[in-house]
Amino acid sequence: MKRFFLWLLMVALFTGAIVGGSLAFLYYHITEEDLPEKAITLAGQALDEPVGYQWTVPILGGMVWRELDLSPGSAIQTLEAPITASAELVLAEGMTESATTLLLQTKEGETLFEGGAAQWKDYTFPEDGVYLLTIRTGCEDTGQRPGKAYGWYQYQCRFTVSAAASITLSSESVRQGDTAAIYVNGLLGQQSDPPVADTDLGQVWFAPVSGGWIGYLGIPYNAPGGDHTITVEVGSETLTATLTVGASQYTTTTLSGGDATAEANAQFRDKIYGFYTQGTNEKLWTGRFSPPVQGNIFQPYGAYLIADDGSRAGQAANLTYVTTPGSEVIAPAPGKVLLAENLLLTGNTLVIDHGCGVKSYLYHLQDLNVSVGSVLTQDQVLGHAQNTLIWEVRVGNKSVDPAKLTQTTGGLFFQP
Repeated sequence: MKRFFLWLLMVALFTGAIVGGSLAFLYYHITEEDLPEKAITLAGQALDEPVGYQWTVPILGGMVWRELDLSPGSAIQTLEAPITASAELVLAEGMTESATTLLLQTKEGETLFEGGAAQWKDYTFPEDGVYLLTIRTGCEDTGQRPGKAYGWYQYQCRFTVSAAASITLSSESVRQGDTAAIYVNGLLGQQSDPPVADTDLGQVWFAPVSGGWIGYLGIPYNAPGGDHTITVEVGSETLTATLTVGASQYTTTTLSGGDATAEANAQFRDKIYGFYTQGTNEKLWTGRFSPPVQGNIFQPYGAYLIADDGSRAGQAANLTYVTTPGSEVIAPAPGKVLLAENLLLTGNTLVIDHGCGVKSYLYHLQDLNVSVGSVLTQDQVLGHAQNTLIWEVRVGNKSVDPAKLTQTTGGLFFQP
């Protein structure tokens, strides 16, 4: 029995020696080459070599951990190309924004920015010049097993900002009834005042976005065809772009019913026209608009209207649905109710502000379930329809084709 226990002890010692030797071999053979990917980019330019790091690396799935570190040095990588717009930071695979911090300084050492990667996306350089940036990025210990390496790399770089504002259109050509987006970027300084656009096509409403401003312009059914110059004043700079408008083909619809009274027309102008220049500049929608009611479109946008006597009575600035009485009427997009009232001309009427000058006007509802000030989510029930429902969409005072907003094309859905 004694020999048996001695044999077991020898086996255990031998096994321990093998395991220990293997762990020691693996431990001391973990080098910098075993660390996570380290290449990141700033404004499209690679930062390949960190000036320091600190990593904890698992061995055999986390049975043993080894720490590798290099105290940050003073070396600074100079980026060759000047930054002309945003300094977008792209992390290496496996690195996280939550484990990333940045420190931006002037060449004199004044700190301009100190924060995380999420905040860096919205940072705007105050002026042209030379800047120093320290980036520490890595990943945290997830606590999961088998374990993964966690720690950080540190980078230091010098670069020149030589920015110039620029203007981009969602499309250089549109058709009557479309919307156009105008994106202004490459701005320096904290621009608190929105750009101001001048064009014969109408008013442009701007909202702040990452890296600049985006504005929307409605192209109504009667917009003159051909080239139109858009001039944008932003800060001390003047930008120009050319937008080409093409003609759309419209159908003809015969009107029915009598003429509206002067009182009804006056009330409509008094209640509705003021909304053309009011509203929030914040963009409230994120995707395509929903048709406000289930039904067929009887009168499309832009249709030529013919009176009972055969005379021409203008064009439709809206579209008309034929639907089942009592059908639910829903919010086409998120927004805020500006008007909920029964008018002589249009019956139960809703005006919804979707932001950035875009508003829905809904006419001839059977009843209203919302009131002024209600904050709406998309597809929220607003009331019920009669046998017809009119939906009008305007950007400022310019009407656009609502049917096009139920798709994901057009200026309202432009992503710069």
